[in-house]
Amino acid sequence: MIFKRLTNSEDKIYEKAMELYSKSFSIYEQRLPEMRGRGCGAQALSLLGERKKTVILEIDPPNDEVSVRRKAFYERAGYRANPFEHIHPPYHSEYKGHRLVVMTCPTTISENEYKNFNSYLENVVMKR
Repeated sequence: MIFKRLTNSEDKIYEKAMELYSKSFSIYEQRLPEMRGRGCGAQALSLLGERKKTVILEIDPPNDEVSVRRKAFYERAGYRANPFEHIHPPYHSEYKGHRLVVMTCPTTISENEYKNFNSYLENVVMKR
């Protein structure tokens, strides 16, 4: 398997990558507009909440119309933004991490809980 970071739409495999991406994330990235507004996302979040455990999400900072709407969607579903400066670890060592907002449900998490989450993210999920 070869991993390649696409940095612009002129790359010769860009179209194939976007096709794969749209199939993988169609509902969340509005690739299937007929699915929007039907409550599928809210229902999925509700099912997660039924487990009676803290749910942690990482989302893009709300700095454009789409990311502002996405954050508002999670807030309507009961998620709360946490105050921690969060940098998601890079997927490849030659890249830098990127800033994300940590949202949790049903309440915000403590600093210690955040540190545990971040440690798990770095050392287990990302295997750094």
